[in-house]
Amino acid sequence: MAGPTCGNDTVSDGPSRDPAKATADDSDAIRTLLVDDDQDFVALASTLLEAESDRIETTTETRPADALDRVDLDAIDCIVSDYRMPEMDGIEFLETVRADYPELPFILFTGKGDEEVAKQAISADVSDYMVKDGSAEQYAISATRIENLVDQYRTQQRSHHRQRLDALSQRVLEAVLTEPTPEAIERAVCDCLIDDLYGAAWIGRRDPRDGTFASGASAGATALFEALSITTDREPDAVEEHAIADGEQHVAEGLATRDSEWARTAADHGFGAAVGVPIIAEGVPYGVLGVYTRRSAIDDIEAETLSRLADLTAFAIGASKRRRGDTSGQVVELTVDASAADLPFVRLADALGVGVELVETSHRRDGTPLTLYRVDTDGDLDASDLTAARETLAAETVEAVDGDGAADLAVAAANPWWERLVDGYGANVRTATAGDSATLVVELPPSVTVRSVVDHLGEHHPGLELVGRRGLHREGQSVETVAAAVTETLTDRQQEVVETAYRAGYYEWPHEASSEAVAELLGITQPTFAEHFWTAQRRIIETLLDPDERSTTD
Repeated sequence: MAGPTCGNDTVSDGPSRDPAKATADDSDAIRTLLVDDDQDFVALASTLLEAESDRIETTTETRPADALDRVDLDAIDCIVSDYRMPEMDGIEFLETVRADYPELPFILFTGKGDEEVAKQAISADVSDYMVKDGSAEQYAISATRIENLVDQYRTQQRSHHRQRLDALSQRVLEAVLTEPTPEAIERAVCDCLIDDLYGAAWIGRRDPRDGTFASGASAGATALFEALSITTDREPDAVEEHAIADGEQHVAEGLATRDSEWARTAADHGFGAAVGVPIIAEGVPYGVLGVYTRRSAIDDIEAETLSRLADLTAFAIGASKRRRGDTSGQVVELTVDASAADLPFVRLADALGVGVELVETSHRRDGTPLTLYRVDTDGDLDASDLTAARETLAAETVEAVDGDGAADLAVAAANPWWERLVDGYGANVRTATAGDSATLVVELPPSVTVRSVVDHLGEHHPGLELVGRRGLHREGQSVETVAAAVTETLTDRQQEVVETAYRAGYYEWPHEASSEAVAELLGITQPTFAEHFWTAQRRIIETLLDPDERSTTD
């Protein structure tokens, strides 16, 4: 089949402005680099600029080459440079900086108001040009210009950053809608994440049988993942381990300064920050997404976006598993007499002497499969019943839980009897009951041969007898039906947001209108637009991929 739909073919290893730093709201400091071959002048300029503005923090160098070698320009908000310097003049310095930082504020100071120098500076895209005269008033003016340039720059960087994240979200959305299988969805998501923001991404999961971490799809600098040692049998260290342990998103910044094996390994491969995001839909964990950036920080907007993308990935994987191969609306229903079979729910009914019914199958956050049974008894189960159930099922845990019935049992066990049917064959277990007799009813997608499922059941659970088979048809949805369902599932405000975004060209790539521009058309803030827009996208996807389970409007 064709590869993922994302168009990112290479990993960007070149320097790029750190949007997390450029958009940081926790500090108003303006980190300014002063470069002048006159040591006395650069020291005086540093003192006077910092005296004029308590926002300005200066770093000084006397040689442009030293500034380029020793200063992390990702951490600089503005450069103020002299023009006349040996080895490399201010114009050459500006051109070198512009090659990697095309928008970073750069002010050129010179002792000579030469029009030719001004023309060269403007041609090299200087931000501002000043003739230095040494007066105190000039430093007050300079401080104001620095503040204004940096404030404009940060606003611009925030806008660009949001646009990149919006574009990333759109690419992932298109990818998960296009790919038909969980494996293809995971590959496409990882491929989409590799751009100027992120250099490596992978998806892995905890194996519930032995607790090991098994890696799946990956993209970017995959040598990192070969070097990492991710496990779940120790105190969490990596962001992926934390995400698996508690089912929450974890962000780690400044990896080069962290004293841990995982952080050192990531830093050795050139990465400065990472995010681990659990991929969970409707309580079912499908793995964890690990994303690494060469930048030293990840801002809140990025973290929120990655969390939303992980949720979208989980939903798409879940929908793919439930509907795998079923494009015709046809399913095959098998009815099996399980009275003489060695199935857990049959053994449980025999051990307790009561009727047992399968209610639900799911997973814990750590990936351990859970099976919920309803026991047909007049009262609560006592300790001896729970002990008998635990011994009969050979389960890790058997607990009585609150449910609709008088006695519900939650059973945690690796490799439950239904897992291969659901994950391996895409089956839907409709009924599993045991009492005086036992019956198992499963639905199969048309791509699965009945014989393969019957052979699987007979091999693993001798005594089963196929007693019924019939084909069922699910009516397909017309375009009009889908359109009506989409309209029904969206609020009026969400419909307005989606329609405005569409008509403004926000769905085009590249965007014909930014998220800020669409928000302005709607008379709302960009964060409010994003909330309405992505809630609407999720509901539209639910309607398309899983119409029977779509959300209702708020």
